[in-house]
Amino acid sequence: MNWFRIILSFGIGFLSFSSLGQEILIPLTSYSKDKALFATNEKKVVGMGFFPISYTEAHLQFPQKDTAKTRNIFYRKLFKEHFVHQAGKKFLLAIDPLLDMQFGKEMLQRTYPYTYQNTKGAQALGEIGGIFSFYTAFYENQARFVDYQSDYFISRGEYYTQNGNYIQDNATIPNGGRTKPFKIGGFDYASAVSYVRIKPIKQLAIQFGNMPRFFGWGYRSMLLSDNSYNYTNLAIDIEIIPGLTYTLMRGKQLNLIRKSATNMVESPYERKGIGVHYLSYKPIPSLVIGLFESTIYLRDTPSGTQRVNPLFYNPIIGINTITKGGESKDMKNMIGLNIAWQIHSQHMIYAQAASDQFKHFQYGFQFGYRAGNIFNVQNLFFQLEGNIASSDLYRANDIRMNYTHFNLPLAHTLGNGFKEVLVRASYLWKGLYVEGSVVYYHADQLMNNKVKLFIPSATDPNILHPNRVLNGTLEIGYEFNPATHLRVFVMANYYQRMSSLGNNINYGLVSIGLRSTLRNNYFDF
Repeated sequence: MNWFRIILSFGIGFLSFSSLGQEILIPLTSYSKDKALFATNEKKVVGMGFFPISYTEAHLQFPQKDTAKTRNIFYRKLFKEHFVHQAGKKFLLAIDPLLDMQFGKEMLQRTYPYTYQNTKGAQALGEIGGIFSFYTAFYENQARFVDYQSDYFISRGEYYTQNGNYIQDNATIPNGGRTKPFKIGGFDYASAVSYVRIKPIKQLAIQFGNMPRFFGWGYRSMLLSDNSYNYTNLAIDIEIIPGLTYTLMRGKQLNLIRKSATNMVESPYERKGIGVHYLSYKPIPSLVIGLFESTIYLRDTPSGTQRVNPLFYNPIIGINTITKGGESKDMKNMIGLNIAWQIHSQHMIYAQAASDQFKHFQYGFQFGYRAGNIFNVQNLFFQLEGNIASSDLYRANDIRMNYTHFNLPLAHTLGNGFKEVLVRASYLWKGLYVEGSVVYYHADQLMNNKVKLFIPSATDPNILHPNRVLNGTLEIGYEFNPATHLRVFVMANYYQRMSSLGNNINYGLVSIGLRSTLRNNYFDF
């Protein structure tokens, strides 16, 4: 009993000296990253190279409850705070409905009478004692897209066997998940994201949930991004010494390929695992250098299951690659470099390098520049980025170990074989905002398996991939609520595809909508 009292007293005392921190993670969106990277207005790199990060690490203030007595509850809930916001000295709880309602018209091809997005969802998030935090959200979606987007989603659909051949069905949407048909040309799909996070001391954070991680300071990532779909993972971040941080992550992923032999009513998908090691060093506040290693582990064959390679449990960076090289019969390794340099309080440059085959060199590179609060104008952001990947970078000899999850690339949305340049800019003033982006890329001509990253029997090697694509978007709107980033907007999108055969095609989409902007949608491919 005495020991119990001592432990209990210690725990109560620990909590009493722990103020309610900001350990909830910021939304994993490009705009939130813009805000975080230039929040301090100092010559200092924010973060160690993996996102999302907490409000504390981002130097951002978690949206507070509006205590002004002159404002009625309807005004506060619509314009100022979370729908439910309960906070005490040692706890916080927030709950919100989430919306993404869009209606659009394609002005050039006029394939469909209109496009739409009908998303309804909810989120709940909270924190206890500055030590434990959690987040959960669910989205139910029905949508119809322009042709070039629908074609991409359908080309990532699931596979099943029929008479010994693989047949492709349905579609998969980046960050949205597997779909079912909905009315004429539409998709019905649902997605969920969640995590629990424990930070018992400043130097240690343990996180478990169903959510992606993004490595890098760019708009894209050549290492690991949120382009694909949420997956169950456990991540541990340890600050070994000041400036030296180690990240260990293990996750469960799926190929949307149904097993050919099963006793179940519905054949399950083939499983695989992912392991990530990331060692980052900040020698000075303005510079971060990170060494990245990821490993795809094959768990299932078309007709059965195999044991996990013991190296799955190895926690030390580099061991998998040194012992197995780029690929073995049940695992595939990729290594990378991640760098950011804050050259000025308002300007930073960043870069990435990746490779997965060392005998026949395959490569991916990223170079970028970001600027924030330009000319001392608050919330004015600019970004210029270039990306390149060789035709075999994310491909394995055993296609089931390709660098994919849910049949979508785990890193860059284009997969293999491309050169890309993109420009982004945004400005927010008293709720009014404007955002614009232009993406231009040149891709390998043939949509072969090296580019598409999927099984050979389901791919026609004569299908032409667009050689050059120009994709521009302009969005103007008003942010009603900074707590949920609820925005009303008008958006225009122009897409031009140019191929070597001269069968060019143009799309022009104009949309209006109301959206809770809490996640990235990578439709600019």
